[in-house]
Amino acid sequence: MTRCLIALLAATVTLTAACGNEAAPESQTALAPAPDDAVIAQQADATWMNALQAGNAAGAGTGLDADFEWTDASGRTRERADTLGSLPALAREFRDETERNTFHYGHLHVITSERADGRMMRVWALRPDGWRLFAAISTALAAGTTPFAAAGAPAAADCENPCRKMPFEPVTDTTTEIARIFQQLKMDEWHPNPDNWAPYVLDDVYYVTATAQLSKNDRVEHLAKLKASGAPTVPGDPVVSMRIHDFSDSAVMIARHTPFRGGKPYYSLRVWAQRDGRWQLANTQQTVIS
Repeated sequence: MTRCLIALLAATVTLTAACGNEAAPESQTALAPAPDDAVIAQQADATWMNALQAGNAAGAGTGLDADFEWTDASGRTRERADTLGSLPALAREFRDETERNTFHYGHLHVITSERADGRMMRVWALRPDGWRLFAAISTALAAGTTPFAAAGAPAAADCENPCRKMPFEPVTDTTTEIARIFQQLKMDEWHPNPDNWAPYVLDDVYYVTATAQLSKNDRVEHLAKLKASGAPTVPGDPVVSMRIHDFSDSAVMIARHTPFRGGKPYYSLRVWAQRDGRWQLANTQQTVIS
């Protein structure tokens, strides 16, 4: 589908949602401009959010991808069919959101936001029939320390999983390369190497957990301090399961981890983008599974 046709459909859906069952005036749809994909994705998100908050189940359901899944603030994950039966709960998770930020990665479009007691992220994917909501995650805020690599690990602590092996079998060149880079990042966090780590992380990346929202610079500074200290660091949290969805110039990694130091497992949603000739980690958010 061409960008012009996608723009035309987005305008039509928006006007129809605003006017109920009335058809949009032909002049407004026929003469609609053809904005770039980022604008079209934002239009799709606005239309979907309006339908969701208005209790329009048909409109909200239409926007969900066939492979959609949503992890709520308690760590419960629902696929599309279960989500369609829980739309009021989904609406509550995204109601009154503030501090909206958008990130465009070609075939993926990410929107992050906040509310008083949580942080949210949703990922839109460009499909042959237009933009569809592919994944959503909510994270409840909590007190505590960040889960990232820190000093204080036993000197003999190893990082077999995820640094060397993971329960994941790549099936394409893209998923193979992303998995390799992910393991390299974990190795560079375990044996702090900020110079090797930084080129594989986008500058606008944010790591969102229940206790922190850290930028790339935050992570680089942290790794540099750990490297300078020479103290043993905590290995990366082992991967329990992993999936990577390939969208050509971008990808979605969905994984479950168990904390190295013990505690409840968590769900992690990571977005990757092909930039400057290499795959780089983009926005990432995790939620503890209660």
